[in-house]
Formats: sequence, structure tokens, C-alpha cells
Amino acid sequence: MAKTRGKRGRATGAGATPPEEPTAAPSARVPRPDRRPIIYAVFDFAFGAFYAFLLLQVPTRDALGGALLWSTVVAVVLAGAGMVRNRWGWRFAVAGCGALLLLTVLLLVLVLLSASFLSGVYGSMGRGAATMALLAAALIVELCGILPALQLKYLMTRAGRRWFGQGPLWH
Repeated sequence: MAKTRGKRGRATGAGATPPEEPTAAPSARVPRPDRRPIIYAVFDFAFGAFYAFLLLQVPTRDALGGALLWSTVVAVVLAGAGMVRNRWGWRFAVAGCGALLLLTVLLLVLVLLSASFLSGVYGSMGRGAATMALLAAALIVELCGILPALQLKYLMTRAGRRWFGQGPLWH
């Protein structure tokens, strides 16, 4: 008896070999643990230590300014402590990141107001000082704003909420 081709091009007939049954993979793919919370916690504590070190090296006489700067240290440490996997951790991390973002915006507004004052009142000398203040504003964005923005983005994603045992953000 001759071999004939079936619908899918497989040989059928007397001398045809039977098609192989699909088998399950010998080892099921095991998902890797999510390391991002640990990385964010390490960065938060490192930045908190860096902020505290800088504030201890350059003290301020203004009580309100000192309280504002020390609150950045508290907010970043709160965000790092919130990355510990427990019932309230997600809330603490979101609160710390949100507070740090608000403090970053407040610091930017204050530095830019100072730059505009220096530029308007002191002429060409003030323009040079305003340029330095704008450079300080760029450093504030880089050192205080990027980490909490990325961390808050992670906390709001499905993977971040799953890590903390939270349900979906929107039903």
C-alpha cells in the first residue's frame, strides 16, 4: 500500500509512522523572584544616608529650611522601610515616595524663586548666581526626584502590587 499525504502534509497509510504526542516539558519554568523591591530598598537607604551626611556637613541656620531638608531624609527612609514585605509596607512606600516627590517639587520652586530674585535684583552678578541656582535645581531633580518617581511607578504596576499582596488597583 502506498503512502499518501494527509491534510497537513503528514504521511498516512500502511508504512507511516504515527505522529508523536506532545509531552510536557520535563521541568516547568519556575518564575524568578522579583529583586526590584530589594534594589529599591537598598537605594532608598543609601540615598537617606547620603542626604543625612550632606545635611550634617552643611548645616543651615534657617529652621524651616532645615526641617524641609531633613524631611527629605525621613521620606526616603520611609519609602525604603516600606519596601519590606508586610501588610503596611506598600502604603508606607507609596507615602514615602509621594512625600519625596512633593518635597522635590517644593525644593525646586524655592530654588527657582531664589534664582529669579537674584537675577532681577543683582543684575549681571545675580545672573551668574541664578545660573548656579539653575544647576542646583537640575541636581535636585536628579538626586531627589528620579528614584521616587521610578519606585512609585513600580509600586503602582501589577508586579509591585502582587509583591505586597495587594489586589488590582482598578477593578
